[in-house]
Amino acid sequence: MQLSRRTMLTSMAAMATIPRWSFAAEPRRTLLAYYSYTGNTRSVAERLRADIGAQLLEIRMEEPYSADIRQAAERSKRELETGELPMLLGDPYDISDYDLILVGGPVWWNTVAAPVMSFLERTDFRGRNVGLFATYALTPSHYESNFAAQAHNASFLPALMVNEFDIANGRSGDAVASWAMRTRSKGGPKTL
Repeated sequence: MQLSRRTMLTSMAAMATIPRWSFAAEPRRTLLAYYSYTGNTRSVAERLRADIGAQLLEIRMEEPYSADIRQAAERSKRELETGELPMLLGDPYDISDYDLILVGGPVWWNTVAAPVMSFLERTDFRGRNVGLFATYALTPSHYESNFAAQAHNASFLPALMVNEFDIANGRSGDAVASWAMRTRSKGGPKTL
């Protein structure tokens, strides 16, 4: 059977307009943004990046905190009390290429650390799922609710709270790996 030139051209044009379907789930494009003062949150962020394959973004301030922990604590407390959050390096972050944003930092004064609050305040999470993780020494009491109040237009995944003593003693790996696996699933967000 021989096909006419017209039939061939019509068939080729039709083939070019057929959508390419794939039944394989597309991987989530994930951004992992974090702030770390002592290195604890950085270690969790690096572990998560290894487990998830996310793009890592360190939240950095124009004027970093003093290495003297007392001075840093006084400054951070003042920033949180006055609402005069630290200026961050760079322009507001473009998150438009990412489906999932993981944001982490230390718990300071029972809430979100000032540099992380500054990041949340200048980022519009519209249409994005957000997973929050934090490292703490005493109690993470208001972290999740304060985070949710600052993360505008976000849909939240369950949080990961890691005790700094567990990090120091090498006992945080299973919790971090388990949370990483849950964030990779296509499970729906929750409301905080």
